[in-house]
Amino acid sequence: MEEKISYLALSYNFKPPNKKVLSLYKKYKSFSKVFQLLESEFKVKLDWEKEYLKLKNLGGDIILINEKSFPEELKFNQTFVLGIFVLGEINLNKFKEKVAIVGTRKPTKIGEKTAKIFSYVLAKNGLCIVSGLAYGIDLAAHLGSLEAKKENIAVIGSGFDFILKDPRKKYVEKIIEIGGSIVSEYPPKTPPLNYHFPLRNRIIAALSKIVIIIEAPEKSGALITAKFALEYGKDVYALPGSIYEKNYLGNLKLIQEGAFLLISPEEILETFGIRKNKMIVELEANEEKIYKMIKEKPRSIEELTKESGLDISQILKIITSLEIKDLIFAKEGKYYSNENYNC
Repeated sequence: MEEKISYLALSYNFKPPNKKVLSLYKKYKSFSKVFQLLESEFKVKLDWEKEYLKLKNLGGDIILINEKSFPEELKFNQTFVLGIFVLGEINLNKFKEKVAIVGTRKPTKIGEKTAKIFSYVLAKNGLCIVSGLAYGIDLAAHLGSLEAKKENIAVIGSGFDFILKDPRKKYVEKIIEIGGSIVSEYPPKTPPLNYHFPLRNRIIAALSKIVIIIEAPEKSGALITAKFALEYGKDVYALPGSIYEKNYLGNLKLIQEGAFLLISPEEILETFGIRKNKMIVELEANEEKIYKMIKEKPRSIEELTKESGLDISQILKIITSLEIKDLIFAKEGKYYSNENYNC
């Protein structure tokens, strides 16, 4: 506990990743010793034991590099991560096959839907999704995994107290409820400053065996994640798009530079040696109603609205959910069922 409290104090006063703290820890292998050596330089002075208890009361903890539950993927020198703050499942090593799904904060509707579908299929088949919980593609990736009722990891660029005051708190709670983890390099009271996110991206890249770029313009932060992944020797996959769609110019550039072109989640399953099996999919009453109608014969949105008695907003939500679950597909204005599932 003394080591964790010392690290907490150091992270408040020397924002990670800090070269001075890193250098001293490499020499002494003790955060308590580094604390003693640097305490005179502290600008923030608090009751550190009390602050640690506040973190624990939030449901969080600090996982240090010398602990068994510290992620093996973050231990190599390139990441310079000495400790992480975690809400939810603290042992990230239990998630063996981790895949990052990232992209722009301002996606197209099809990009957002694609992120959810890829995440759902990969999670349902045993892969752990890692993303940044940012609005847009990242959040869609988490939602796809949540739809599959599978654990996922969100790496954020602020202290936990900020995300717990954000509208995304409900997703944080769902991730934890399902058994996933919220990870940050930053202690409580750390605001989400712009420069935190490129640094956050190196952790996403390091944790994951592969990185998938769903949709990214030329200056997207997702490309920073891809860059770190390549530096760490990870494979990067990018979805293709039109040369006239700015949200895919980053993807196309990555493919041009050697990233793997990706068109289906099944390709990712193949790289892990996973054969996609029939899946039992749980449907809500209205979802089952609409699915049975489509299974009976292909129908348009207008036909589904008219025949089901549901309003169009409900139909659109259900259609999206059924597409994410890979139960239906659209063709020439109508929706058709896939037959390789049990409901």
